[in-house]
Amino acid sequence: MKLSNLSVRRPVSVIMMMLIVVSLGFVSLSKLSIDLYPDIEVPVALVITNYSGVGPQEMESLVTEPIEEAMATVNNVDRISSSSSEGSSVVVLEFDYGADMDSGTMQMREKLDLIRDFLPSDASSPFVFKIDPNAMPIIISGLSSDRGIGEIQDIAENKLKSRLERIEGVASVDISGGYEDMVRVLVNPLELDKYGLSMTGISNSLKMENLNLPGGSVKKGDKNLLVRSIGEFESVKEISDISIVLPNGSKIQLSDIAEVSLIPKEITRINELDGKQSVSINVFKQSGFNTVDVADKVNAELLKLEKEVDGIQIENVFDQSTYIKKSIQNVSKSGLIGGALAILVLYLFLRNIRSTFIIGISIPVSIIATFSLIFFSGITLNLMTLGGLALGMGMLVDNSIVVLENIYRFRQQGYSRIEAAKEGAG
Repeated sequence: MKLSNLSVRRPVSVIMMMLIVVSLGFVSLSKLSIDLYPDIEVPVALVITNYSGVGPQEMESLVTEPIEEAMATVNNVDRISSSSSEGSSVVVLEFDYGADMDSGTMQMREKLDLIRDFLPSDASSPFVFKIDPNAMPIIISGLSSDRGIGEIQDIAENKLKSRLERIEGVASVDISGGYEDMVRVLVNPLELDKYGLSMTGISNSLKMENLNLPGGSVKKGDKNLLVRSIGEFESVKEISDISIVLPNGSKIQLSDIAEVSLIPKEITRINELDGKQSVSINVFKQSGFNTVDVADKVNAELLKLEKEVDGIQIENVFDQSTYIKKSIQNVSKSGLIGGALAILVLYLFLRNIRSTFIIGISIPVSIIATFSLIFFSGITLNLMTLGGLALGMGMLVDNSIVVLENIYRFRQQGYSRIEAAKEGAG
């Protein structure tokens, strides 16, 4: 039996089925996740290598060219380009569309392992970075207070960061803009010459003294205890007191030839919020989680923390969820206005309330029914899906007009209303 015949012969059953579909659509709509775009895999990967203090030409010949030659053998690579600058090398691989990026990046790491020993020993290990549209932070917040930047940084690193990272869907939290201390060893060149030492020897002595090494195992009864030698520095004084072996076999302390001090690193970034020095908090979400849901949980936790700790202000500088919600609202509003205008224009042409009402009912019912298909397919409500629904409205109007026109043609040929509805819709 044709669907058109069933609809005409069993109108009550069809109406009940339609109400069930609409109800399921409304329930699905309330559970749909909202995002800006669907999950998109960009077929681009980077190999980044750092080698501080080396000029662009040396980076090109020592690092970039060997990596390019190795990457040329990776499968499904469409194009390779590179950029060499002072202390940095970036090789860009563009894959064919549809290529498996997980397999591609795995091959890249395998090829890098083969040439790793041929790269300069002082250069950092090349790391592979796959382009991911979701890699940018979903929330950038500023934490400020009158307490001073040091205390603000302590609150951000020891309280706020751990609490945000426990939220489901949060991948990592990056804190920047505060102070970072470093140990400076300022060697006196005159004392160095006096004792016949070199900077390489001083550097090696520091490396050898700052180690944690395994020491085997010891059996105690029925237990096997692991032993390790803890030798990492815990204070500046420990560094000052290390022994330096002279060429003649005697020893001196590092403090005899160098000044050791704890100083803040050079500040290369300053964050300010409303004129006050602040700390920046960048929140990244895990792949596969909904941006709006994660952002709402993070904002709730930030508000809770602001109330718990007196004297701090937390303000969002960037919130991706706000932009997503506004974009979705604009597309939804445009779709509703487009549907209303389509129905109005139809009425102006048809001059028939019943015919216009039939088409006007078919549009929202079809769209609401689609929400259940979107939900059960695991698709988010984003600009792409809403754009598809907006396009579907136009097609529904076209199809409805064709069906009505066909029914009217059969009526003019003498068919009864029931038969004309069956044949015209069929």
